[in-house]
Amino acid sequence: MSATAFARGSLRMLVLIVAAFLSVTYAKQVLRWSDEFRAGCTDTSVCVNGGIDLRKWSFDLGDGTDYGPNMIGWGNWQRQCHTNSSANARVEAFPGKTDGMLVIQGGYSPLRTCYNENAAPSTTNYTSARLTTRNTAAFKWTGTAGNSTAVRIDVRLQVPSVSGTWPAAWMLPTTDKRWCSGCSAYGDGWCLGGEIDIMEHVNTNNFLIANVHYGGQANASWLDCHEKVGRFRASSRAFAWNTLSLVWDSTYIRFLANGKEFSRLNAGDWYTGGADPAANKFAPFDQDFFLILDMAIGGLYPGFNIDDAAVAAGKARYHIDYVRVYDLLP
Repeated sequence: MSATAFARGSLRMLVLIVAAFLSVTYAKQVLRWSDEFRAGCTDTSVCVNGGIDLRKWSFDLGDGTDYGPNMIGWGNWQRQCHTNSSANARVEAFPGKTDGMLVIQGGYSPLRTCYNENAAPSTTNYTSARLTTRNTAAFKWTGTAGNSTAVRIDVRLQVPSVSGTWPAAWMLPTTDKRWCSGCSAYGDGWCLGGEIDIMEHVNTNNFLIANVHYGGQANASWLDCHEKVGRFRASSRAFAWNTLSLVWDSTYIRFLANGKEFSRLNAGDWYTGGADPAANKFAPFDQDFFLILDMAIGGLYPGFNIDDAAVAAGKARYHIDYVRVYDLLP
């Protein structure tokens, strides 16, 4: 056999071995939790706004100061007041299908007063919505750290092309401290507990991003925070329907767009100031995290060049077809 033929044969063998390994590693995915956002529900004890299931989702309201005065603007100078109004969050029939989709829509409401329980009032020009599973469901891989099977979370979505918008599908760690937005088993305050951003999009960018936040200092949680950003450069597909996925095992975090990986971290790439990395290299991503679906208007990430006319015209619409959570079993 020639050297060239041998090399080709070896390459084919390697491809077969890798394929076999993958087929064993991800031989079966079992649905653990989902929401298909079925349209038409009118039972207000179960759902609101055309089909938002209150057994799965709750609303975060206001400008963030329910979580403390330092959280005004949700911690990063966002300009919207989140509501539970159907004008800002509802289930609509999916065009051409029998099921529905969640619509989170920004509104323009100059000089609207945004009141929050136990906090001083603030004024904002915009409204939007923020849905969370904080009180109903949380997720992570199964098994034990270092010997686990992955969880996969798929979100099929479509983002708007409007300056000033910041739609996201993301996750924060669970905590018993309901008053706290950034508390975790590793300390009180972002970013000790970590954050997983399955999808973020800003303004009219032709790419979607996934992001992992980690680090922090035990006595100053906001210092020494780090992030690992992955970009799905979607070009003309940025504003089409895309499925963004998180595949999360104790030993890695992977992000996929339409089934193809575009970013990955491995255990040892992340850490928290709330734990000794030598003793626990899996922290902080060895805890349960809950889901958040929201859209900000303005803020540190998109900036403040907001297209008021487009928002007022109803063009700031963030669509979510479904959220599906799978266990990946060998």
